[in-house]
Amino acid sequence: MEALFHGIFELIKISILSCIYATLIRLAFIAIEHFRPHSWVDSVSKNKWRIWVYSGLIIWVGLFFFMFTYWGNHGFGDSARIPIGQGITVKNINWTEYAYIEDIETCDKIRIEMTKFIVIDDKLIGNLDSWFYSFKNSYFVYHMDQKELKEFYSLKEYDDFASKNDLPLANELRTFKQNYSDHWHGWRFWLLP
Repeated sequence: MEALFHGIFELIKISILSCIYATLIRLAFIAIEHFRPHSWVDSVSKNKWRIWVYSGLIIWVGLFFFMFTYWGNHGFGDSARIPIGQGITVKNINWTEYAYIEDIETCDKIRIEMTKFIVIDDKLIGNLDSWFYSFKNSYFVYHMDQKELKEFYSLKEYDDFASKNDLPLANELRTFKQNYSDHWHGWRFWLLP
């Protein structure tokens, strides 16, 4: 049911955005017509309604397909996603405190699950915490560009490493909701589906 409501909301939002962007395109055409009266824009914009409809339709289709790309997919219904770079996505189901990454395994051969994390300079830093699994280690640093995972047994071991390498300390890590809000709110919320 949540996916249905979210889908309807996204279709309405895409429709509103495409109308706004089509109007901005039409205003740009009017400005060009005003300053360059005999340009190609003047001949193209004889039928103002048609330009608005076609540009709105093209933008609607573009925004709809963008919504399903790596950079545009923020989850659907009760799932949430944050693209963090290098093709890696942090996911969450039902807005619980636990987030996970499917394709990266710890030394225990378990996918990474965490309650707090941060992404800085192509590094994913987080704690290893799961409602289901018990991890041997407590913290990790994943170099996304090198695909290299370094795990730390304790908070002290991680904080020592972080202070030596100018990384955030464990108390500076953020929850999934905070990271999601940082990434998807602001200009992305208002300008994209």
